[in-house]
Amino acid sequence: METTQKCTHPHFRSHSRSGCERASPARRPEVDGPRRRRFNIDLGQQLHIITKQIVAYAKQFPKPVIALEGLNGIRNNFKKSKKLNKRFHSLPFRKLQTIIEYKALLKEIEVKYLTRKETKNTSKTYHRRRHFVQLKKRKFRCPKCGLTYNRGLNARINIAHRSMRAMG
Repeated sequence: METTQKCTHPHFRSHSRSGCERASPARRPEVDGPRRRRFNIDLGQQLHIITKQIVAYAKQFPKPVIALEGLNGIRNNFKKSKKLNKRFHSLPFRKLQTIIEYKALLKEIEVKYLTRKETKNTSKTYHRRRHFVQLKKRKFRCPKCGLTYNRGLNARINIAHRSMRAMG
C-alpha cells in the first residue's frame, strides 16, 4: 500500500493518489505593469470627465446641491457570478465621490450625503422609511399606492426629495 505525503510548499497541493502536483492558479494572472498603469490612467481620466459633467450640470441651478448616497457596505450587498463580482468590486466608488467633492468645492457647490435607509424601500409618493415595498428585478412596486417604478430612478427621486427637505 502506497502512502501519500502532504506537500507544504505553497505552490503545490496534495492529491490522494498522485502525491504532489502543481496547483492551478485560483485566478487569472495579474495584468502586467504597463498595461495596468495605462488602464488606471484611462479610468482616472474617465472619472474626471464624468465628475466634470456632474458638477457642470449642478452649477446651472440657482442654489446647487449635489446629493450622494453613502456607499457604506455596498460591496457586501452585491453577490452575483464570479465574473460580475470582480467587475463590480473593481469600481472606484469612493474615488468618484472624492473627485465630485473636490470639484464641487472649487465651484462652491454643497455636497450632501444621505444614508441608505433614507432612499431604500420608500415609494416616491409615500416618503416613509418603514413603508414595505415589493422589489422584483429592477421594478419597484408600492402595495399602498400601486405605483410601479424603476428602482434606480425611484432612489434618485428619493435622494432629491431628502436633500431638498434637508435644505429647508
